[in-house]
Amino acid sequence: MVSILRCSLMVCLLAGMTAGIGQNSAAGKAGDANRIVEVGSDKQLFVDETFFETSANISMRLHPAVKTGEHTLVSDRPWEDATLNWFSVMDDEGIYRMWYECYDVAGWPTPDDTSFCYATSKDGIQWNKPSLGIFSYGSSTDNNILFRQVGTPGAHSRVHGAGVFKDPAAAPEARYKAVSQGLFEGYEPPYRIAGMYSADGLRWTRLPAPICDVFADSQYSAWRDPVSGDYVLFGRVAGRGRAIGRAASASFEHVTPLELVLDTEARHPPDCDLYNPSAFKYPCAENVYLMFPSLYHHNTDTLDIHLAVSRDGIHWSWPECGKPFVSLGHAGDFDSGSLYMGQGYIRSEKELWMYYSGSPLKHNEVELDTLAKPQNRRIYSRCVVRLDGFVSVDADDTEGYFITPPLRFEGARLVLNCRTEDSGSVRAGLLDAEGNPIPGWDIADCAPVTGDHVATTVTWHSGTGLDRFQNTPVKLAFTLRNASLYAFQFMR
Repeated sequence: MVSILRCSLMVCLLAGMTAGIGQNSAAGKAGDANRIVEVGSDKQLFVDETFFETSANISMRLHPAVKTGEHTLVSDRPWEDATLNWFSVMDDEGIYRMWYECYDVAGWPTPDDTSFCYATSKDGIQWNKPSLGIFSYGSSTDNNILFRQVGTPGAHSRVHGAGVFKDPAAAPEARYKAVSQGLFEGYEPPYRIAGMYSADGLRWTRLPAPICDVFADSQYSAWRDPVSGDYVLFGRVAGRGRAIGRAASASFEHVTPLELVLDTEARHPPDCDLYNPSAFKYPCAENVYLMFPSLYHHNTDTLDIHLAVSRDGIHWSWPECGKPFVSLGHAGDFDSGSLYMGQGYIRSEKELWMYYSGSPLKHNEVELDTLAKPQNRRIYSRCVVRLDGFVSVDADDTEGYFITPPLRFEGARLVLNCRTEDSGSVRAGLLDAEGNPIPGWDIADCAPVTGDHVATTVTWHSGTGLDRFQNTPVKLAFTLRNASLYAFQFMR
């Protein structure tokens, strides 16, 4: 077996191993020949072809979220009796918090038809709508409403499409921020991107002028980049139809107009466009950004949720383009007509919990007479994703193989997130920068990794310690059979 593996390695190196992931592989990209990928000790996800210099018999596989079917939050208050709408969730230092918008029949459709509300949870499954005593609705403050309209004269209106985020580097009085649609006098049309801030996430102040002077609609995503300190904003722009744009600024109060960064492609189903971003920087890996836009199918008037990925938040790609990340439910299900991913996530040990809203109503069926029927109201539901498990490198019963570009790492051991079938395995080997196997550390010396692990250490006959190779360019070679490989990391 050892001689077969070594022979296989040399044959693959000589052949170039260019089959398996198509013509967009890293091996075919201009300027890649001499690149060294700095991975340090950061976790690296296989969300695109960055780590494929050469390959054979492998594919990139998108893993859809697993629906729980739970009715996480439903319309059960008078101020919610039309429907729920856009929302954000946050793990705020162990406290699970939710901000959401809802409509009431009495207000629809007027400038005073939306309540901006608040919910909390101890476990991310059961959510409570606390009595806050902040806003009077129907002559009572016994409700969870934060406000109906917010802002000073000339900027006083409801919010629509609010995306809430925490800004740890901000002054205490502006620790929480939100971006949304707002109505501003003196602008035509008057709907522009508005900014809000809060000390506690409950009592909000709207900035008196738009933070971004573009027409606003749908939900917005924003955060403060922990490295540059810039505020990053994502929202809807024009492309092939509706598309997603991005802007970044050192100031939260003044953001340049959004520039197109994500659009549909010819590989997508015909007659569709993108409705909302639902974007965030993935917290478990340094160089991964994720976006979960709803794809609006005009021919069926339905929306499902898809996944786009990026290494820098600017250049995006579609894993398994056209495959939904969250699919519509069956006829009669609460989520059979339209789906939108909420902003944010909760990590629970080896899983990420995300939340989406679903309705049996299609896009153009959202009218007061249909919303007034309780069975049509939008419901929030939880879905589950394996930690780092959005996309994987896969091989079936025919053994697959790939070699990375030269990597420079820090750490003493190689850790994998992978899953194999009963008959499957993953092996890893080290090559020098020229692609020659390093004796004692090549694939033939690797103990096969089997089973289901989010973090398992690779072992060779020489042991596990890779200290001697730190800060020296090396390549990784992987063989897979009946396996999915999600991520790797060099750890100390």
